[in-house]
Order: sequence, then structure tokens, then C-alpha cells
Amino acid sequence: MLALFRIAAIAVAGATLYYAGLLNSIVIQRPERPGAVAVVVAIGAALAIIAGALRGTGEGDALAPAVHTRLHRLTWTFVCVMAIVSLAWLVSMPRQHSEDWTPYHNDAIALNDCAARLLLQGKDPYATLDIFQCYDSLQIGADRTTPLRRGEFADIAVYPTDGQLDQAWVLRQQIGGNVEFVTNPSYPALSFLLLVPFVAIGIDSNYVYLACLIAAMLLITWRAPGTLRPFVLTGLFGASCLVAFTVGGSADLMYALPLVAAWIWRERLAGGIAFGIAAAIKQIAWFIAPFYFIAVVASSGWRAAVRQAAIAVGIFVATNLPFIVWHPAAWLEGVLTPVVQPMFPRGAGIVFLGTSGGIALLPAAAYLALEVIAMLGCLAIAWRARRTSPEIGIALALIPLYFAYRSLFSYFFLIPLFAFAGLVRMPFGELTVQRAREAGALTIFALPAKLRAVARSERAA
Repeated sequence: MLALFRIAAIAVAGATLYYAGLLNSIVIQRPERPGAVAVVVAIGAALAIIAGALRGTGEGDALAPAVHTRLHRLTWTFVCVMAIVSLAWLVSMPRQHSEDWTPYHNDAIALNDCAARLLLQGKDPYATLDIFQCYDSLQIGADRTTPLRRGEFADIAVYPTDGQLDQAWVLRQQIGGNVEFVTNPSYPALSFLLLVPFVAIGIDSNYVYLACLIAAMLLITWRAPGTLRPFVLTGLFGASCLVAFTVGGSADLMYALPLVAAWIWRERLAGGIAFGIAAAIKQIAWFIAPFYFIAVVASSGWRAAVRQAAIAVGIFVATNLPFIVWHPAAWLEGVLTPVVQPMFPRGAGIVFLGTSGGIALLPAAAYLALEVIAMLGCLAIAWRARRTSPEIGIALALIPLYFAYRSLFSYFFLIPLFAFAGLVRMPFGELTVQRAREAGALTIFALPAKLRAVARSERAA
């Protein structure tokens, strides 16, 4: 029962990413703890499993006879347990299940919130946002910043300690001249424009991001074949990195929802609109652009791909043009911050072996070369497999970031969500109750009809 196996494989990869993310945060906070190698290996394995789960067309997979029933049942039992873990994270959302109780878990959330507030005041956030005023109003400090390798941090090789961050923060508060902390909004304009109505009425933006995740999960489940929907939904929750790290604090869900919609609807103009929205929210979507358009070419031809590209570019320009005209240099500096500013090496990809794994840190150019090679390799695979494995591109798109100088864990934890968006497009066919039982599949959302009938008859007796 290959359809169910594909679902379970992506869910298990998502659960692997969940534990890798937890270990990653422990090692970052306590560098003396071992575990960097385990994190890097686990994330690499998860990426490989997800790509493997999207190989082939999937045609008729739900109709194939079941094999390895015991292994399937064991795997699905684990997926169901991890789905319950995700539901527990959801229940904990009002208390911000985290060691800190502020809703501003990182600078992406904090700066987007402050940018929306400035826009409500009629000010251009790219030109007027001051990180010290912003953070004072939110009652957070230097531990929520992105430090830069210059000024007080110019001679630090790996990453400033909390003490060094605090010392530089106090210094710049007192005398000004900040060069150590990213202060501009560093994403395209829709990242904060979409938050304006919620900030205006005082809604915690974390609930907006969670709503985006739930909407994406519902869209994926709706697109799945009817008889597979309970298993897809169980798999989405079983990939517990999705819920856990959204509840833990992530603004990335804002771009993830339109990206999921774009991949699912890529034969329609709505796909181009959705992709344009995603690209106008966060630069990570730009990495997915060539894989998206390869998939559009494969399914609809070159003309459709050109139309969708034009629509996406038009939406990006239209939403950012007011800020480009307002203060062009400030907008460009903000959007290009991840590329042009001297960032510290940071992440959960192979760079983690150099920052926390006891292996020599390579020059930044070496990681860039590896990233470029990986991108070219992934593009070649996606192009050659565009008809035999039309959904694999969504799983390959972010693999190059695994080799990058900046490979933050936030780049990877949404990959299972994107993979499910590709998986539900596969022509599996309809799953029968008998096939599901033979495969040993389990779901926490519905029992197969025959099992429900048996349960009802037993209760009646």
C-alpha cells in the first residue's frame, strides 16, 4: 500500500525534524552538550526520506496490495502518537508552551509587529524602524536580535555570547551608532502589510501564524482523495515539527500558506497569484521559484509558466512598489539584508558541525560553493524527473540551504507541509476499507466504516 507508506514516511520525517529541532536548540543554548552531529544527520535523513516519498507519479498507489503489514502498523502507531503530541502543543498555545512567556520569540515576529505599527502611523518601516525603540515597547532585549559581524562583534568567530550581546546592546542604547544588530525589516513588504489589520485590533500575531498553518493543513486535506483524508490529516499532525515550532514562534507560516496553495493550484492562474504573494512575504520562496516553474512547465507548458511568472512578478512589484518609491535605498537594504550584511555562521545544516560539532569551520565562500552545487544538482534532478516524478521539486527546493553558511532550522521544519502539498496531487485512486485494514494503517481522526459498524453492533449486543 504505497500511498499510505508515502504519507507515513513524510510524517516520520517530520517527527524526526521535531526531535532534531529540540536537540538543535539545546546544543545552541548549551554548546558544551554533544549532539550537533546527530542534528545534522537527522535533518539530512529527513530531507532524503521526504524526497524519496515523492518519487514517481503515485498513479494507482492506493489500489496496490498491502505488504509488510506489521511494519506499517508499527509505523502508523508511531505517527498517531506523534499526532497526539502535536495536539498537545495546540492545546498549550494560550500559554505559549515555551520557556519564555513573551509572544515575541524572535526578531522576525518582533520587527514585523513593529513595522505594522509604524505603517499604521503613516511611517515607512524600512526607513524609520529603530530596533531599540521597538524592543523597549515590546519589553524584550538583545537575545531576540540578529547580530552582525562588525563593530563590537568584529573579532568574534562563531557567535556572540548572551553577555556580549547584552553589553553591546546597552552600549548602543547609550551612545547610538548601532552597527551590531539588524534593525531594518529584512523581508518584502507583505510580511508586515498583511499583519496591519491584526495589529490594529490587538491580536497576537502568533495566532495569525497558527491560523495560516491550520488553513494550509485543511487545504491539503481537502485536496486529498476522500478515503485518504483521515490518514493525510493524521500524517500532517504526525509530522509534529509543524505544530510544535509554529506554536513555539515562527513567522514563516505567513509565506507557507500561499506557497502550499500555489503548488496545489499550479495549473491555474490562482497558482501564480498565490506564488507571487509567497514571494512578496519572504525570500525563502525565491529558492522554490525555479522548481515551481519547472513543475508548471511539465503540467501546463511554457506559455502557462511565463504567464504565471509574470503574475507573480507583478504581485511582488505591486506590493513593494510604494516602499521602493518611498525610500528606495532603505527598501533595498532591508530586503537584501540576508545577502549583503556580514552575518554569523548559524544553523542546523552542515555549518552546525563547524559551529558546535567540533569540526573546523570552513570559509563562508566554501559553504556558498556547496550551496550552489547542491542547487544545480537539485534543479537538474527536478528537470529530468519533471514528468516521471512531477511533485519531487517541492521536496528538493530547500535542500541547498542544508549546505548554506546560514541554514537556520526554521528553513527546514516546514518541508513536510510542502511535501504533503505535492503528495495529495498524486493520482493515488481511492483507498478501500479492506486495503487500509490489510496495510495496518491507523488514524486518530476516523475509523474505517466497517470497523465503525462492527463497534456499533458490539455495543448494541
